[in-house]
Amino acid sequence: MNEQIIFLLFLIPGTGITIFLPFWKSKKETAYKKDERWQLVQNKANNILNYLNYILLVLFLVIGQIITINFDIEITFTLNRLCTYATCFLGLRNAIELFALKYYDNRI
Repeated sequence: MNEQIIFLLFLIPGTGITIFLPFWKSKKETAYKKDERWQLVQNKANNILNYLNYILLVLFLVIGQIITINFDIEITFTLNRLCTYATCFLGLRNAIELFALKYYDNRI
């Protein structure tokens, strides 16, 4: 039961941010008319997202190594659980992108 509450706490804001992000980005693109400043802000935010992807890749590799070293670990993933993890990751990624865009928009 606690695991479902934790998933719900990640899924609801993540879904809201995922829906809100494209609208906010299109509003800023029309406000800035796709000038160099907005492109610089997007590039800096994308650099942060690339670092997040590298960290996630290393985390998956470490977890994979731990699982292969310990042969007695049995893990079963359902398709539903994998989709939930993917949705949580996309929500987290979009939240980080939104906050990075807002941060660099105010800073530059």
